[in-house]
Amino acid sequence: MHPLHLSGYGVKIKVQNLRSRSDLDVTDGRDGFDKRPESYSFRPRRIPYDSIIIDGHSGYISLQAFHWLSRNKVPVFILSFDGSLISSILPPMPVKADLRAAQFEACKDTQKKFRIAYEIVRAKIQRSRDVLKWLGVRYDIEKHCRRVDKEALAPSRARTVDDLRIVEGRVAQHYWLAIQSTVPETFCFQSRIVKSHQYNAGDPFNLCLNYAYGVIEGYVRRAVNIVGLEPAVGFLHEFTGSQTKESLVYDLQEPFRWLGDVTTIEAFETGTLDMKDFYFTGDDYRYHIEIEAKRRFLELLKNRFNSSVKYGGKTWKWDTAILNKTQELALFLLDKSKRVDFIEPRPTLQGIDTQELRRRILSLSQSEARGLGIGRSTLHYLREKSRSRRSFRIYRKLRDRLGDENRASAELSGRVRCSR
Repeated sequence: MHPLHLSGYGVKIKVQNLRSRSDLDVTDGRDGFDKRPESYSFRPRRIPYDSIIIDGHSGYISLQAFHWLSRNKVPVFILSFDGSLISSILPPMPVKADLRAAQFEACKDTQKKFRIAYEIVRAKIQRSRDVLKWLGVRYDIEKHCRRVDKEALAPSRARTVDDLRIVEGRVAQHYWLAIQSTVPETFCFQSRIVKSHQYNAGDPFNLCLNYAYGVIEGYVRRAVNIVGLEPAVGFLHEFTGSQTKESLVYDLQEPFRWLGDVTTIEAFETGTLDMKDFYFTGDDYRYHIEIEAKRRFLELLKNRFNSSVKYGGKTWKWDTAILNKTQELALFLLDKSKRVDFIEPRPTLQGIDTQELRRRILSLSQSEARGLGIGRSTLHYLREKSRSRRSFRIYRKLRDRLGDENRASAELSGRVRCSR
């Protein structure tokens, strides 16, 4: 994942049509009048970005630029201020009549549709458990984890796609209650489950989730477009109704939404984002995010996308995983594969700190710290961090000095392997 992010007022994308060269000229939006916007120029087949994300308030893109980007296979994703994907401009889709016919037939085949939906829900639940296990190392969310684990057994008893949707909804309710309990009240995060999606930008945490999901949706659309599937015909989500117009895109997002969840949690835990980065405008009472804060958040999301994962004897990035899982679904629809699976590959979530480590630091006296080779200023710093709700990292050597009783938790803090 390596997008070019454009934001602010006056975004411009056009093509220089000269006799000897045809460059794509890009001007970023302006954020106030005290800073000159960045400009870029790219020669054909030499653009270093895999996509362009635009959430600017005004500007233009020329018809020649559409042609240039399409020829160079660079999709453009246009997001609204609240992170929802307004539109996408994708390279030409391959015409695969046999694949689309198989997709339509599978959607009408009750057993095949159920099997695909079952695998999507199973993967979504497993990723939810993985995230809660990662959080449970440093927060007291055992009650919610038990409820999610109990509901995780329910898909095996489901008989219809409607049953699966009900199970997914129950898991999501407990999952978001667990996350809510870890988010400081300052950010006013109540839940992800609301009656109307328009209120999801009513707090900074939901706004960032929206933005991350918008980016993930763009990469799923790109994968669906490359493979040649019909984005409107899904298996878990109905393809009727105003909110599920591209139901296959929504389906394939589900196993990868955790990327946005973990990025958002880390952004607020580590202080990368804070209340000062958000503001209201107009009378809709929805939050907006400052441009520089948005870029910091997008950088975190990019790093999460670009983290490595092993699968099938190879090392992938997560945008490649999305594409490969989409290709595997196509092979299953064409009966060229007997297996469809979205649980693999499994992420490795990096831990930060633990409750045990915090308690150990807070109970440490000056003389004990001195005996462990921990100076007064370092101990003061560690105590301040341990009292804070925000997560923090300390060097492994320092964790080891805190005693053998914490070695196991220190190792777990360094790397949490997801449950199978």
